[in-house]
Amino acid sequence: MSYDIEVKLLVITPGSETLVERAGRLCYASGDKIGSNDSWLQTRIRQGHESLIEHASATFYIKASRALTHELVRHRIASYSQRSQRYVKESKPDYITPPEISADPRLVKVYRKAMDAAWQSYRELLEAGIKAELARYVLPNACSTEIICTWNFREIRHIIKLRASPAALPEMREVADMIKRIMQKEAPLVFGDL
Repeated sequence: MSYDIEVKLLVITPGSETLVERAGRLCYASGDKIGSNDSWLQTRIRQGHESLIEHASATFYIKASRALTHELVRHRIASYSQRSQRYVKESKPDYITPPEISADPRLVKVYRKAMDAAWQSYRELLEAGIKAELARYVLPNACSTEIICTWNFREIRHIIKLRASPAALPEMREVADMIKRIMQKEAPLVFGDL
């Protein structure tokens, strides 16, 4: 099963692995050994010396549901910019349907009925002169939204560990897994163990 979501890496600290190793090696006065041992960073991380990986960051574009972004923004060591429902009117129904619902035609019917009712109510409120910032109250958490997130590497590791677990929201697990794959490719010395 798969959600209709999107995760893209926009920017990553240039030379991120060298930077975090430099920060760590400064602590041990071993700057002359930068790049000499591929396992050095992972050893520091296993030892719990994760402050050194806070020096690098990555910025992601994510398109997913508002239910997901409500959970995502709980990760506070971050910067977020999300598409506004206050200033941007929802011109068409755009929402995420969980694959767990898509698999059952009876549930799809129930779900679509709820989505259609929410958007119809939203349109009627706008037509009655209600501002979008108030009309949005009837819109569901399933609304598709876009967000740009910037996290340092330590927070990304935390997000992956917490949100890729079987206990996490399924949509969030999928996003966390996509972030993990991207970061393992971009910074394998920091994310290779996850």
